[in-house]
Amino acid sequence: MTMVTTPAGVSLNYDTFGDPARPPLLLIQGLGAHMLGWHADLCRQIADAGFHVLRFDNRDVGLSQKFPQGGYTLADMANDTAGLLTTLDIPAAHIVGQSMGGMVAQQLALDHPAHVLTLALIYTAPRMDFIAGRDLVDERTQCPRARDRDEAIALYLDNEAVCASPGYAQDIPWLRELGGQMYDRDYDPDGILRQVEALDNSPDRTPRLHRITVPTTILHGDGDRLIDPDGSKVMHELIADSKLTVYPGMGHELPPPLWPQIITQIQENTARGSA
Repeated sequence: MTMVTTPAGVSLNYDTFGDPARPPLLLIQGLGAHMLGWHADLCRQIADAGFHVLRFDNRDVGLSQKFPQGGYTLADMANDTAGLLTTLDIPAAHIVGQSMGGMVAQQLALDHPAHVLTLALIYTAPRMDFIAGRDLVDERTQCPRARDRDEAIALYLDNEAVCASPGYAQDIPWLRELGGQMYDRDYDPDGILRQVEALDNSPDRTPRLHRITVPTTILHGDGDRLIDPDGSKVMHELIADSKLTVYPGMGHELPPPLWPQIITQIQENTARGSA
């Protein structure tokens, strides 16, 4: 894991998988999620499919810079992402974003199109009224702070329970391990509140989505309790030549049995970009 400072002066923590000579593919995480939430095995499988995979901590989470004053929007987070690529001397990359990370990915494609080769948007939406589980998000952010590591892990498992897939078993041992790793790296739930504020203060992207012209694949699960799959349908309607796949039984998570299909969708979309 490595720290870099973007041209705008924002410090971001990132790591990589695979051969740097291969096409770059950047993973953007969701609300309050450390980059470790992109399962290392999934990252390795994407790398084995022919990519140099990068994942990073968004601002206000993990080991990246904190912004205690808040006041930023998804556009600022997209600027961070563009700045990371610039600092790493990557002119453009294939972009994969999940949940809030998919919203940042949309913003990146709109504000910094030269940095984006293709887009993969996973269980995300173009505006906040598709957040069907807003009450669940608010419950998560209003929980009392954990008093120790065990309590932090228990809270994390409770939070992730609402993301579970009705058609697939949730990987509880990995989530328990991940919750502990995140506590050890940096336990700062206030950063999540500031990211929620960024979501609320960001404008509806729907009027601009027609400007996205890069190959785009949109993936969602019909069992998602947090973000309504109708948000993905709207993005599909507005982004020309995009492809929409709705996985039966998938919730607001990436079940390992679906990884081969998800990687194939990403591969096929990047091939359209190369063509």
